[in-house]
Amino acid sequence: MSGEFRILLVCTANICRSAMAEVIAKAMLHSAAMPVATGSAGVRALVGHPMAPHAIAALGRLGLDGRTHRARVLDLDLVRSSDLLLTMENGHRAVAVSLDPQAARKTFTLPEFAALAAGAGGRRYRSDTAERARAIVQSAAERREERRALEVYDPYGGPPEGYEACAKTLGESLSHALAALLGPR
Repeated sequence: MSGEFRILLVCTANICRSAMAEVIAKAMLHSAAMPVATGSAGVRALVGHPMAPHAIAALGRLGLDGRTHRARVLDLDLVRSSDLLLTMENGHRAVAVSLDPQAARKTFTLPEFAALAAGAGGRRYRSDTAERARAIVQSAAERREERRALEVYDPYGGPPEGYEACAKTLGESLSHALAALLGPR
């Protein structure tokens, strides 16, 4: 296993929710002691398209820049090379797992993982290791309940306020998820 922990964020077109989540996560991980790679993809990506203008604006109001993002499609290689897949909807999770059934134990909706990771194990590992982060993912998978997981609302096509609310939701969920993965500071 690599010393780097790989997180993939997944939505529909990869021009709004997962793209914003990638930019937010990268900003949050900027000074992380553990090497974490983040990326994003869409189950029906508009390949090569930039992030939606309102999404770029919402990130801009947070001091973040999403202008260089280009959409890409979720594929088997991305699923297999990721340690954790965080989807925006249950349907996105189903697509990832259909590509690789073994991914079921590392694929969650973002809000679901944020809640599960808060009480996850991994305490026996150093706080800044990919090994610890992988143990958190495994613990979360073991405690998952078979019910419909919470999802992230899709603001695409709506007013700017929807994108700002989405960015806030993404930031809050990512804050909880990443804090659990990285351990105590």
